Amino acid sequence: MSDKNQSLEKDYWNNFYSKWVIEIPSQFCVQMLTEVDKQHTIVEFGSGNGRDSHYIAHQGHMVVAMDLSKEAVARSSSVMAERGIEHAVFSIGDVADEKDVARILAMARARGHASNSAVVVYCRFLLHSLDEGQEERFLTALSGHMAAGDSLYLEFRSSEDAGMKKIFGNHYRRYIDTDNLMSELNDRYNFATEYCLTGQGMAKYRDEDPFVSRVIAKKL
Repeated sequence: MSDKNQSLEKDYWNNFYSKWVIEIPSQFCVQMLTEVDKQHTIVEFGSGNGRDSHYIAHQGHMVVAMDLSKEAVARSSSVMAERGIEHAVFSIGDVADEKDVARILAMARARGHASNSAVVVYCRFLLHSLDEGQEERFLTALSGHMAAGDSLYLEFRSSEDAGMKKIFGNHYRRYIDTDNLMSELNDRYNFATEYCLTGQGMAKYRDEDPFVSRVIAKKL
């Protein structure tokens, strides 16, 4: 049984995102944008304070983002409205709810370029915030509602990070076995993994330098 208290987690993130603002995009976001076509619509699940989705939108991509935190979604929507950016949409939703995942992916495809409707799903520091049951439901929903040729970009804390120092330590997190996840993506969820890298130096924040994995996969 999971030791995750979902009500406490929701309260924690609503409080966190009502106060914490950062504008600089993550390294992983910048890497992703060097690789994807400008016409692809990008979906960010677990968009948090919006730092990456804001940057993606400023680079001219259509963005559809979802987060469970109403505070995070309200703030991101307000920032985009203030800046006059109309090609970024933020929505409240639960990644463990197939209906929410399907709704966001359908919205992204409908808003995409007619000449190229491929969708890129981007999730940074989301998977390790889910318990195993939530992860299973999320990946099952992605497998069922992403189309062949869509791309999946994941960055998450790996099992090597379990004993490392944490700056924000008062919330649920899980440390993921990267090899096992790749096997699941390939064998169970109908993806083909194209890239994997695990190490430090990719998500450093102040004096915290976590072990993370980056996985890129294509939907079959």
